[in-house]
Amino acid sequence: MKGSYDYRLVALSVFIAVLASYAALELSARTTAARGRVRLAWIAGGAIAMGLGIWSMHYIGMLAFSLPVSVLYDWPTVLISLLAAVFASAVALFVVSRRRLDWPRALAGSVIMGSGIATMHYTGMAAMRLPAICSYRPSLLILSVGLAIAISLVAIWLTFHFREDDRASAGWKIGCAVIMGASIPTMHYTGMAAAQFTPSSGPLDTSHVVSTSTLGFTGVSAVTLLVLGVAVVTASIERRFSIQKLQLSASERLYQLLVNGVKDYAIFMLTPEGNVSSWNPGAERTKGYRSEEIIGRHFSCFYPEEDRSSKPAQQLQRAITEGSAEDEGWRVRKDGSKFWADAVVTALWDSEGVLQGFSKVTRDITERKQAEDSVREVSGRLLQIQDEERRHFARELHDSAGQMLAALHMNLVALEAEASTISGSAANLVHKNLDLVAELSKEVRTISHLLHPPLLDDLGLSAAIRDYVQGFAERSKINVDLEIPTEFGRLPREFETAIFRVVQESLTNIHRHSESPIARIRISHSEKTVSVEIQDEGKGMSPEKRSELKLTGKAGVGIRGMRERLRQLGGTLEIEPGRNGPGTVVIARLPASNTRG
Repeated sequence: MKGSYDYRLVALSVFIAVLASYAALELSARTTAARGRVRLAWIAGGAIAMGLGIWSMHYIGMLAFSLPVSVLYDWPTVLISLLAAVFASAVALFVVSRRRLDWPRALAGSVIMGSGIATMHYTGMAAMRLPAICSYRPSLLILSVGLAIAISLVAIWLTFHFREDDRASAGWKIGCAVIMGASIPTMHYTGMAAAQFTPSSGPLDTSHVVSTSTLGFTGVSAVTLLVLGVAVVTASIERRFSIQKLQLSASERLYQLLVNGVKDYAIFMLTPEGNVSSWNPGAERTKGYRSEEIIGRHFSCFYPEEDRSSKPAQQLQRAITEGSAEDEGWRVRKDGSKFWADAVVTALWDSEGVLQGFSKVTRDITERKQAEDSVREVSGRLLQIQDEERRHFARELHDSAGQMLAALHMNLVALEAEASTISGSAANLVHKNLDLVAELSKEVRTISHLLHPPLLDDLGLSAAIRDYVQGFAERSKINVDLEIPTEFGRLPREFETAIFRVVQESLTNIHRHSESPIARIRISHSEKTVSVEIQDEGKGMSPEKRSELKLTGKAGVGIRGMRERLRQLGGTLEIEPGRNGPGTVVIARLPASNTRG
């Protein structure tokens, strides 16, 4: 008997073979990435999906072949052929999912896989029940088995070398799937060509037969396409998740290596409640706790007793509100010793805005603080020496030089009367010298007052400020508005000196830089604070310059000196923009509790 083919079903069988080949590439990549029981599960699931695809190609290929007699199929035998296809697919996935593939393994795998495919094909042929006897041409039968093994070898090699995304693009994978998908049906149709059907009148075994129908092969095709599609999509998505997980895991490992490699910084994580959840070697070195001793405890244990009730909670709240919070202060080690720390707490949020915890980085800057304190102590001592020298020079100018100039003035006055009897030119010369002496006396008094006004020691700050402001207004032609209580009272000498120098330096800056026609000075004394405000209406100061002046060491010598004077006394200096327009406001504050003599 001669048969014929429905080429539409032939094309469908080839398409299913291509899809099964593409699924093999995706499943092999996912199986390679899996480990342990997960890998076995992927091999089992992938073998079922691929086996179903290969078997469906074979089944539809047989349905595409039509004989002039009715053909039935024994379903237990059909099931055995399906199991053979699943076995062959499992062998293929196992081989290609190995880290290495040498030729002995590839040949062994291809022989087992090809034999499985051949077994599936000829077992499926044996499931046919029809009034004819099926025999095979030996040459074509051997060729079909050889093709099955050869095609399996090609499929294993292509799948192994193009299973990873970094080695093959989607175009390469599709090309490999087309080659494999076109090769697999070659074996099937070679096997079909080897079959010969001779009519027979013997009885048929119809105990477990099923008939084919359009609905049947439509259902098989739909189920196969669905299973293969789900397998491809699942493997692709799962592999992407796996790659992302591996990348994340690698990033976490690198981060952990980086954190663990840092020895000079304490880097650790806190829960939203403030409990320690991670601990690096730098933290153990800085704070003295081992990880098993500190993880789970609240980070307030690092603070001195007087700060534990408020400061830790305030720092976390600032981090939540502002994103991060930086703080310098004393911290306590495990052994009770203290160190000066620079700590930064950063709030950590997830993509939905839920607080996940905090990261904290702490650095021991005790040596730096000691160095800064030493520098400030020296700076404070230098300022005191400078003030003493100014006071000394001012006294010398006022007393010695002033008295000498006064004596010279009296001598010139006496000489003036005698010079008129000598000649008019002599009298004129003496008169000019008298004017020079008077001018020199005035200049010496001004320099003496600028260095250290005698009124500051004799009558106090209020009188010295009023006298200085009057002289400054006359010299600079700037209108100065001074507001100071009449009964201001006396302060300790260093406080009066510091306030006087702030006013003096601020007015000098206004005269040199601001181009302001007026200046306002307001000095007040409350129970808690002594405040000094000097305001002008000049060209003002840029935000960048104001920001620079906030950093110690970045300001000019005068501003740095004012700030250091106040700091030595527990005070502060602030520079702000004009409140009602252009200009600058200098604000100095001193704690009143330190001004009681």
